[in-house]
Amino acid sequence: MKRYTTEFLDNLGGFDFNVLEKSRFSICALSNKLKFIYVNHDWCRFAENNGHVKLISDEKVLGTSALRLFKGIRLKLYFRKNYKKVISSGEIWHHQYENIEKTKHRLLHQSVYPLDNKSGILIIHSEVYKLPMSNMNYETFHIIEERYFQSNGHIVQCSNCRHTQRADQPEIWDWVPDWVEKLPANYSLSICPTCEHLYQGS
Repeated sequence: MKRYTTEFLDNLGGFDFNVLEKSRFSICALSNKLKFIYVNHDWCRFAENNGHVKLISDEKVLGTSALRLFKGIRLKLYFRKNYKKVISSGEIWHHQYENIEKTKHRLLHQSVYPLDNKSGILIIHSEVYKLPMSNMNYETFHIIEERYFQSNGHIVQCSNCRHTQRADQPEIWDWVPDWVEKLPANYSLSICPTCEHLYQGS
C-alpha cells in the first residue's frame, strides 16, 4: 500500500522522513483540504485496531478525508476548525483524548504540526498511559505521578512538545495534563529525543 504522496515529501521542512517511518508513534499527515497524504506503519496498525480495517484493506487511505473517521458532526467541526487553524497560523496544537475498549482504557495525545507552505499538517499520536479497564485504574495515573520527580526533586519537561520525562525510565516521556496547564515550581526544561530528531538540522 502506498503510504505517502510527493506533496508530503516536498513540504516536510525540518522533519526527518526516516524518523517518522521508524517511530513507535502513530503518525499521519493531511493536506490543506484535510485529506490523507501520509500514514506510517504504526498508524495503519492503530487504524485496524480501531475499526478501520476496510480502509486499510482497500488501500484507499491516501486522498481520503480524515474527517470521515470522526463520528458526529460536532467532532468533525471541532477537528476541522483546529486543524485548519494550525495550517493558517503555523502554530502547533495539542489535543488529549481517551480510547476506551472492553478490556483496556488508554489516554492518548496528539500533537499537530504545520507542514511547509501551508500545505497541510503532520499529526503525531502518543500514548500517555494504558491500563486494564476498571474504575480503580481510571484514577491510577494521578497516583503514580511521583515517578516523574528526579533525584533533585525537579521534573524535566520538553520545551517543545511539553511531554515530561520519567525519572525511573528516562528514555520515556509522557504527557501529564496538569503540568502542561501549570508547571510546578520545581521544574527544568529540556528537549525530548523525538523533538530533537524531528527538528534535527532545521
